[in-house]
Amino acid sequence: MRSRARPLSPAAQRILVAALVAIRPRGHGFDQDVDDDVLASIEEFFPHLPAPMRLAFPLGLHLLEWAPLVVVRRATRLSRMSPDETRHYLERALAFGGPLGALVLGVRALVLLNFYQHPAVLETMQVDWAGRRDELVARRAELLQS
Repeated sequence: MRSRARPLSPAAQRILVAALVAIRPRGHGFDQDVDDDVLASIEEFFPHLPAPMRLAFPLGLHLLEWAPLVVVRRATRLSRMSPDETRHYLERALAFGGPLGALVLGVRALVLLNFYQHPAVLETMQVDWAGRRDELVARRAELLQS
């Protein structure tokens, strides 16, 4: 049975939410109110990460929180920046490369994977994975019978 405990501290959640708000797409039909669901999906996935990543990820989030001082030379925290400022900061941090760039890439991957798999987003994009699967299975059956 899976534990209902939150895998991230409230501070780490706050940092992740700030990054999520800056990373996820907006406009063009993507303005759904799904941020809480995306955060919950990331937290549900968190226990399935390898142990070293589960231990390092929260520390990495705190590094992201304070790295604006070095990356964009501003004495502020990620969770206090506007989404546009955060987006700019994360782009610069990604360009830094190394462990910080890898961390930003990992956070971005988690956010985007969970965002694009949300049912409301899939519906907006008119993606029906189950329907597509059924079409392909039926087509394969036709080909095998001919």
